[in-house]
Amino acid sequence: MKEASLHKVELRAKRAITRDGITEILLGIMLLAYGAAFFFAPQFALLAILLPLPLNWMGRFLKGRYVHPRIGYARAVRADRPFRGISIAAAAFLGGLLGALGVFSWILGFAEGSALWLSHFVPAFAGCLMAIGPWTVAQSYRLARWYVCAALFVAGGIALPLLGIATGYDAISMEAMAIGGLALIYGIGLFVTFVRKMPVPAEGNWDSVE
Repeated sequence: MKEASLHKVELRAKRAITRDGITEILLGIMLLAYGAAFFFAPQFALLAILLPLPLNWMGRFLKGRYVHPRIGYARAVRADRPFRGISIAAAAFLGGLLGALGVFSWILGFAEGSALWLSHFVPAFAGCLMAIGPWTVAQSYRLARWYVCAALFVAGGIALPLLGIATGYDAISMEAMAIGGLALIYGIGLFVTFVRKMPVPAEGNWDSVE
């Protein structure tokens, strides 16, 4: 089989495991929680990083209960990936964030510069940061909805402060909750459609393939 054909087969297999909408549901719940945390108690928003732990369990439960009995599953061995790229990206993010604070403070003075940095730059930077995950998924699975999600993050982080709709933590909260709500509704629609169109085979669950 040609390399191009193998790539198409692999891409179709990847897309098949994303049609249940569970990833969108989990993303929606996580974003709604982040948005609520930033709105009600920004100082405790970092505690929301613990949310993926129960969401991971929830995803495994939904997959095992509704998805695997319908389409089976296969577990592939993942190659070890170096953390060098992640470390560089994290350093670049922190450097850019602090560098912008320094530039704004130098030009406008610390009080006005830090206020502008928090009100306009931080939401835009947070939007770009939140877009990384959806963009990575979109690149891996070639799914248009994830490109749209990444674009909404970037556009929202820039547009909300510029249009005067919301600034600072309020802008991050509004963006996260709006996109989270859309993702949750869309994911539930995909999940219901998947369950209705993919009945459990008469012979029972598929055998797992290691």
